[in-house]
Order: sequence, then C-alpha cells, then structure tokens
Amino acid sequence: MPFVDQIVRCGSLSVVGLGKNTGKTECLRYVIKRLSEMQKVVAVTSIGVDGERTDQVTHTAKPDIFLDRGMYFTTAASYYLEKRFDAEICHVGEHTTVLGKMVTARALERGKMILAGPSDTVSLREWIMQIPKRFHVDVCLVDGAISRLSPASPVVTASMVLATGAAYSPHMKTLVEKTRYVYDTICLPRAPEDLVKKLEGITNGVRAVTPQGDVTEPIAGQALLSEQVRQVLEKCGDRLYVPGVVSNILLKALGERKNASETELYIRDFTRIFAEPRVFYTFLRKGGRIFQLYKTNLLAVCVNPVSPDGVRLDSGQLVDKIQQAIEVPVYDIKRMEK
Repeated sequence: MPFVDQIVRCGSLSVVGLGKNTGKTECLRYVIKRLSEMQKVVAVTSIGVDGERTDQVTHTAKPDIFLDRGMYFTTAASYYLEKRFDAEICHVGEHTTVLGKMVTARALERGKMILAGPSDTVSLREWIMQIPKRFHVDVCLVDGAISRLSPASPVVTASMVLATGAAYSPHMKTLVEKTRYVYDTICLPRAPEDLVKKLEGITNGVRAVTPQGDVTEPIAGQALLSEQVRQVLEKCGDRLYVPGVVSNILLKALGERKNASETELYIRDFTRIFAEPRVFYTFLRKGGRIFQLYKTNLLAVCVNPVSPDGVRLDSGQLVDKIQQAIEVPVYDIKRMEK
C-alpha cells in the first residue's frame, strides 16, 4: 500500500475513525505490520484507551493490538502492569493520571497491549516531539479519535489515515456523502504563516483580524449564544478568528451576510467545525473562505463495509464510490489481506 511509504516520510501518523467499528484498529494493525516488515522502528500510543477485547460502548469484540519486538509504546502504568510480554521501561512521565503515570517502554518480544496515552493536545504534541529525540524511532503512531468530545485533535501529527464504514452509516449514498464532508473539512486550506504565528497562542475568545493583519482583543467568549452572534458579526468585520467551536448558528449567520463572499473565517483545525454539511457548503458556495491553523496530511481513507448490527455493504462498490468523491486513495484493508 503506497501510503505506508508516505508515513515514513511524514514521521508521524494518526489513525482516526469516523465512529465506532469503522475499522480504525484494523487499519492501525495493518500499518504496524507493514512498518515492521520494512524494519522501521515504531513508537505507538493512543488517545483514550485502545486494545481492549470488548468495546466498552457497543460491547462488541475488538481486534487485539499486537506490538512487535523492538517497538516503543506509551501507556498508563495500570495497563503496563497487566501486559503478558517482556518489555523494558525507558521513561516514566511526571504527571499522574487516574490510570497512573505515563510509561514509555520498549517491547522485547511480540505481545498484546492495551494503550492509553496522553489525552490532551499539548501532551500529545510533546510526546511526538520528544520520542524521536529520546530514542531511535522512525515513525510515531497515534491511535486517534474524531469524536467531537475528544479534547485531543488528530492534527497534532504530520499525517492521518481516516477510517469510515457501515457502522457510521448503513446507507451507501449517505456514507459517501458524510465521508466526503469530513474529507472537505480536513482539506480546508492552511492560514498564511504570519497569521498562524499570531493566532496559534490564542486559545480563547473570538477575535477580529484587521485588514492589516492585527488581532483584536476578544469580542466574545468561546461559546456563542444565538443572541450574541449578530453582535459579534457587527464587530468582527470580514475576518474572524474562532479558536473554539464553529457552531451551525455562527456559520449560517456568516453565510447570510451581504458580504459573505468577502468573509474569511479562521479556525484552529477541522475538528472544531460542528456545522451541518448544508450550512458548511452554503457558506463556501457564497464565496466565504475557511482557513485552519493546523492542517494534517490525509494519506488515505480505509473502509469497513460491515457493521456490528449486521449491515454488509458491497466492498468494491463502496471503495469505488468513495474514491470518486475524494482525491486520496481508498482501501478496504480486510479485502487486501485476503
């Protein structure tokens, strides 16, 4: 699979599922296997918990995560103590979580592991930066999450693979449309570098960006109530920075402005968009533009045509239809391994 070579060049990857049971873990397992065959040294961790035998939400069986000899991994101390294979501890984090401190170790033999790594963006970025400095590692892998409740964004890595499937939507047409929408948000252009430097340290308060590129003091707080939107739009001019959630109400209001075609919205990354596809596309069709401070390199989309409740879509047809809708390679991992 060509995208595995790209992962090595990027140096870090998030494997992100659009929902439960969309094949994220299978995709991660495949990437680990291929990188091991290429004799690349891998470090892996997870946002949240992964590697459990049963999904705690859907109560369905989950594929095991196997670590090969020589791989580095970071997990919570409580899970590290449960492992059934030999490993050497290389580093113990300073901060304590409810599951214990973060332990980074090197596998001395192949074995199954439950991963529970850093749960916030700052810690995850620190992990990605520090691991290659501390150890001879070719690629850092993150078992990611696109859940809107997740405090960590998948765009902390240099690249990403997206998993989608019948569990996300049992109807092929709807599944293709939903996947295309997420793809389009991921592919939003990056803001100019000079503006990124000015905005990246601002994590709260809606701001206006002047024609000269200056950033104003906060116009409003993070969460905009419907009655606040009009007041904000009157003050923001044509360029607006929203470090938090971009709500349906806000994006709809921006699209309804007389000067929507001159409006530029700056966001931190694509996971902040909570708007409906119809509202999102209406704003763009009217000439509005959305820029993100942090943009990931989407390498591929992997599909799982089967859902836990028995829905089974035609794999070949699903791959073809999604491939026609997006401009990155689309694969069914299970089909490729047969």
